[in-house]
Amino acid sequence: MLREKEIINEAISGNEQAFQKLLNLYKGRIFSYVLRLVKNYDDAEDITLEVFIRCFKSLKNYDQSKPFSNWVFAIAHNLVMDFFRRNKIEYEYIDEIHPVTESLEEQYRKQRDLERIESALGMLVPIDREIVILFHKEGHSYQEISEILRLPVTTIKTRLHRARKKLCELTKQLQQ
Repeated sequence: MLREKEIINEAISGNEQAFQKLLNLYKGRIFSYVLRLVKNYDDAEDITLEVFIRCFKSLKNYDQSKPFSNWVFAIAHNLVMDFFRRNKIEYEYIDEIHPVTESLEEQYRKQRDLERIESALGMLVPIDREIVILFHKEGHSYQEISEILRLPVTTIKTRLHRARKKLCELTKQLQQ
């Protein structure tokens, strides 16, 4: 964390190598997050690139009292919302486990389960999918998600709870 703050300070001072380090630290996570939301590789690449362009341009405005990851994810969230608006995609405000396997049969079963979960995740409304991804895949806390999405913590908790229930229902339907 201390090293990251040093890199951020160097990047704010105009050190392009420091900014490159920040980009390398976050580009994979941001791309994965965006891809899961927009579901198109090329669009995800474009949005991810724009995230880091905006990040670079506004790095001087970054409030260092808050986590850098929240700031970058908030930029990504805003750009995804812009993408949805531009493409007239509705974004409604409705409210993995990677264990080691022993046998090929067990490995196959778990792979199918993950594919079902991934399919079910794609069936959720975008806001719920985003909350599930931020919480379970990216490891953000309720508070961090609240800051990224600019929604109350109680809303995040409610939507996550409902999204989990919906995921269970959808995966059961996909299993049949």
